[in-house]
Amino acid sequence: MKMFSKAAALGTTAILCGLVGTTGALAQVETITVTSQKREQTLQEVPIAVSVVQGETLEDAQIIDAIDLQSVVPSLRVSQLERSSNATFIIRGQGNGANNPGIEPSVAVYIDGVFRSRAGTALSDLMGIERVEVLRGPQSTLFGKNATAGVVSIITEEPQFQFGGQAEITLGNYNSVITRGSLTGPISDNLAFSLSGSVNQRDGYYTNTGPGGDFNNRDRWAVRGQLLYVPNDVFSLRVIADYDEIDEQCCGTDRLLDGAAGPVIRNFLGGQTSAGAGFNYEIATDFANQNTIENSGISAQADWSLNDNLTLSSITSLRGYEDFIDYEGDFTTLELLGANVRGLDVDTFSQEFRLTGDWNDRAYFLLGAYYSTEDMTVDDSRLYGADTRAYVDILTGGALGGLEAATGFAPGSFFADGGGTTFTAEQTDEQFQIFSQLDFNLTDRLVLTAGLAYFQSEKEVNFTNVVRTNPFSDLNLVEIGLGSFLASAGVDPNDPAQVGAFAAAQPAIFNQFVSASSTFNAVGLASGGVLVNGVVVDPNTGLPLANPLLDFFALGLQPLGALTPFPNSVEDGRTSDSDTPYTVRLAFDATDRTNVYASFSRGFKASSWNLTPDTRPASGDVAALRQAGELAADNALGLPTIVNTAEALGVAGNQRFARPEVTETFEIGFKTRFSFGSLDVAYFDQTVTDFQSSVFQGAGFAVINAGEQSATGLEFDSVFYPPSIDGLTISLSGIWMDAQYDDFQGAPVVSGGTVDLADGVQDGTGDLSGRTVAGIPDFAGSLGVQYDRELSFGELLLRADWQYESNVRLLENLPESISRQVNTINASVGVNFNNGLEALLWARNLNEDEYYTSGFPTTLQSGSFSVYPNQPRTYGVTLRKSF
Repeated sequence: MKMFSKAAALGTTAILCGLVGTTGALAQVETITVTSQKREQTLQEVPIAVSVVQGETLEDAQIIDAIDLQSVVPSLRVSQLERSSNATFIIRGQGNGANNPGIEPSVAVYIDGVFRSRAGTALSDLMGIERVEVLRGPQSTLFGKNATAGVVSIITEEPQFQFGGQAEITLGNYNSVITRGSLTGPISDNLAFSLSGSVNQRDGYYTNTGPGGDFNNRDRWAVRGQLLYVPNDVFSLRVIADYDEIDEQCCGTDRLLDGAAGPVIRNFLGGQTSAGAGFNYEIATDFANQNTIENSGISAQADWSLNDNLTLSSITSLRGYEDFIDYEGDFTTLELLGANVRGLDVDTFSQEFRLTGDWNDRAYFLLGAYYSTEDMTVDDSRLYGADTRAYVDILTGGALGGLEAATGFAPGSFFADGGGTTFTAEQTDEQFQIFSQLDFNLTDRLVLTAGLAYFQSEKEVNFTNVVRTNPFSDLNLVEIGLGSFLASAGVDPNDPAQVGAFAAAQPAIFNQFVSASSTFNAVGLASGGVLVNGVVVDPNTGLPLANPLLDFFALGLQPLGALTPFPNSVEDGRTSDSDTPYTVRLAFDATDRTNVYASFSRGFKASSWNLTPDTRPASGDVAALRQAGELAADNALGLPTIVNTAEALGVAGNQRFARPEVTETFEIGFKTRFSFGSLDVAYFDQTVTDFQSSVFQGAGFAVINAGEQSATGLEFDSVFYPPSIDGLTISLSGIWMDAQYDDFQGAPVVSGGTVDLADGVQDGTGDLSGRTVAGIPDFAGSLGVQYDRELSFGELLLRADWQYESNVRLLENLPESISRQVNTINASVGVNFNNGLEALLWARNLNEDEYYTSGFPTTLQSGSFSVYPNQPRTYGVTLRKSF
């Protein structure tokens, strides 16, 4: 009979400590096997910070997918924004990726030893899971690419040579229905199989008051088949094939702050906007976001015992991933954005070889090689809608017609329905790594570990098929506004000498014309000024206040800038990166039950390309591109062509690609166990150089390297079995963390954000150096309490988990008032009958805790900010039959 495991009660810490409770007065040690160092070890002897969640925990805590893991692992956070496939894994405050397909994550996700290059490939429901290992800190030495922050390793149950299986159904609120099933058994004496599948469907809990459908539903299914071939004692072959689909509408938002654009949408154009703060889970859009995912793959792992001391392992994998999104984007019932569509196609092949062995029980070594190649295609279309022109014209006081006339374009050319930008981006990524690690026993109690790897990455990007059908996007608003003013002042804008003389004589006026500032108020009138001959002037002095055309940019109305295809005569579209990640560690067995360790490790992540419409050439390449004639004409006035407004202003330092990311971490810790529990503690000091940042600014994504980001923290994991109460297990874990930007110049900021106009910094870029990193709480923790009681007909389970995060600002480019604090309780009550039937009544977010998971400046609506509320309370009953 399968009983409720004590390990399941411990959440993140129970297995970490390697203990399982008994009904007696004292806990007894159970050997927990992990593969966090790519070999089988007991958890107690692994001198690294690792959290392990057993499959029983996933079932008893109703942890459905990888996003739910954060409720039992405080050092892990998983955010899901914009759409179902857009998830970011964060460990110890470090993580990136998601929105930009060219930016790979800092947290590597592995399933059965196979790397998943995009988070969307790892979001299907967790089924048939043996355990999940969360490795904290850089793991690039053994795990290679994209492990600068850590690793989430998911290990599924392998086929058994004895028939068995499980059938399960869950019914919950929001018409939730989840069905799962698995079957395993022998085909012959040396060949076994397993087959598992799941279907998860639920109505959306976000009601759409507009004509579109509801948001935040569930509609996904998955299947996985395995074969295990064990012809003898020295060889085994495991083949896994999987396929899953997701077809969902995600993610609903609230409009927390309503800027000047909100009344224009509602009062002048008759549209609706999403509800304000209040967690009423209502949204107003003209259609619901659509996200369809197809994810499939096959892998084969072969292990040969060459002799008593040597083992050769091979893991071969071929995977395919398709991700299509049709994203509403403007969060109104108007059609401010028309088509906002992206198709992503990723094909990946990987091969890993490992040779492991030991020498007279004195040393253990691992030698390995890893190769992968990945082909990715992005087809992107960002087009304006039927209401875009009217909306912009109101915001700018009817300026579009005059601007079209001044630049020689036909009436109605700017922001026309269906105008915009489409493109195709292709990336080939080839990576190779040689890695090694040696564990040498200096004494019976002291072990020295040294690991070294060589990593090389070659990426080639083609940005082609660029079609621009909105001429406004190509305008250089700096030069047009400045040129018009200079001409009216008798200065020839095409004569550098005359322009230079004017700039020297009137620096204040000249600088105002080349700086983005907002002069339009809610209905398009110039605030504090009057419009004279196309220039906003002070009514008292008659002097210009600013370049009026830059208000288009300041209001977020030039998001689809001039895209320069590449490779071209200046940009070759290639990056080549190499590095030598390493690990050095000392581990000392102070007693038979206590291990103390200290380590230093270096992690490396290769360059990441900006594969969005917001990609811009590096500032150092602009002059060469202009000279080569590679840039689109910016205006029709004959002014010197440089580059479009976003590039001229250097907005957020946006660039083609982000440089490699390097993490260096010093860690010291101990693991100890005692008669009634265990305690693990780790202190770390982490520095991230050139952190790859991708931040949404309301009109597009800015890609930039943060110069240096540092963090210090203290983690603890503990479990207690009070001797006085039979069957009671208490687990407590947490992390204190202090993270800041040591150097982050040219960071993306907006008005009301961390660096705002009050600090003398305009929208676009600012210096976040010395500031606290947003989104990382000072403390995060979890408390789990489980009581097991044997009954005559089975076993009773009572379980409660508390997840806590201290108050923290959501993002740097959101106002400080937009913060979150987490106080969430999950609970379950179950009975496991002697006949193999289990019944579980469960609730997640039982106390209806309300907080925001993230936020962003609302698209095309300067001054407005939207947020993603957490999931409301869900509850249900699960029936499970094992045989």
